Amino acid sequence: MKAHLALRCSMVTYRVKIECLHMIKNDNIPEQSTQTRPLNNENDNKDKAAKINKALVRLFVCCGIPFSVVDSPFFHDFTKSLYFEYEPPKRTTLSNTYLNAETASISLKIEEELRHSKDLTLGWNF
Repeated sequence: MKAHLALRCSMVTYRVKIECLHMIKNDNIPEQSTQTRPLNNENDNKDKAAKINKALVRLFVCCGIPFSVVDSPFFHDFTKSLYFEYEPPKRTTLSNTYLNAETASISLKIEEELRHSKDLTLGWNF
């Protein structure tokens, strides 16, 4: 529902859209350790997995790679050869949850830049 309101619904108010974008973005951020070094290796693994998932979404979207590749055993072998402890997400998780989080993050950055901009002009070239 949050993804629909924030990313797809044209009838939603600006305030609700921004709140939903923040919720989507924060849903997928792992809890950060308050200390400079993690207390155990599990926190470090979660941080690495979150960074890998973010990079993976960007790779698939920007290069036009189908999300179905994630379910391939060859893809699993490839990811295990790079980082053995990494478990790639399922195709649906990557294409929904992580893609929505990345879209929300980018949308919030754009909104922030536009909020601080003045005297903007829209135009196009023919």
